Amino acid sequence: MAQCSTLQPNGSNQDCLVPLSEVKNLLICDKDVKFSWTEKDDISQWTNKIKQDLTIYAVAGLDSYNVTTDDPNIVTGAVSKSKTITNTPVPSFEAFLDSNACDFKQLLSTVTGGTYGIFYELQDGSIFGTIDQSGNDIGYLKPFRAKVNANTKGFQEIDSTQAFRVYIFHTNASEFYDNQFYLEPVWDTSELAEAMPVGLNMVKKAAYAAGDQTVQIKVRCGDAKTGLLVADFETDETQGNVSTPAVTTVVDDGGGNYTLTVQKDAVPVNLVDGDIVTLRVKVLSASDVTHISNWVSVEGVTP
Repeated sequence: MAQCSTLQPNGSNQDCLVPLSEVKNLLICDKDVKFSWTEKDDISQWTNKIKQDLTIYAVAGLDSYNVTTDDPNIVTGAVSKSKTITNTPVPSFEAFLDSNACDFKQLLSTVTGGTYGIFYELQDGSIFGTIDQSGNDIGYLKPFRAKVNANTKGFQEIDSTQAFRVYIFHTNASEFYDNQFYLEPVWDTSELAEAMPVGLNMVKKAAYAAGDQTVQIKVRCGDAKTGLLVADFETDETQGNVSTPAVTTVVDDGGGNYTLTVQKDAVPVNLVDGDIVTLRVKVLSASDVTHISNWVSVEGVTP
């Protein structure tokens, strides 16, 4: 047993064997993700949020990181000359991901400065988050809320491993310092990574014409994705501006090249100038998402 520290606020550490570990992985998720006291230990609750709810977006390995939290503000009394700390700086980090260009490209277009949830996996395998201690969610494990921005300077410098950066600016100091919680799962986060859907990259090959949009679809940094059907394409009415958008037919031209008939309305008609339909590939096996692509906007053109 390690020798205990003589500093023992509110009781001693029984075994004195719990060091503060460095961060190993980031789990970037929806800011409203939460696990009840019993759910937090069940790996299926975590994998369901990855491959069914799609609310845990990425399990990102770290190459390295910098702590960019500001120093506290220290003031000296005019008369007493005693010093006082007047604030609690909110934590922030600059993280360098162990990634590839294809995966990071998707992160660049997705994580653009909004508020997200962040869990940290530490080197000892524990997951660092916050535990709610008030309101209706007492006992729920939640991610820290933070502004997250993916950023790159372009080409990677020679012999550098720091091309893929993510800036993390926590929004609440108290949840980080006062309600922090270390989950020690019996499972490994590699099992979470294995649950991630296969990422696809979809690009438009030409302008929309006569109801059709041609696209090419490949596995990220990989081979062409063939064999997709109408049911494998999802439209999002909230991101477009037409009612009842749909992919009504799909022709697999081979080599990952597809001709999609994209239409609108209950009785489908072609798009016209000003119409926008947003779509992506989302392949399901029962309730699990096995493949997912980026969103693509199809813009109508009047013939």
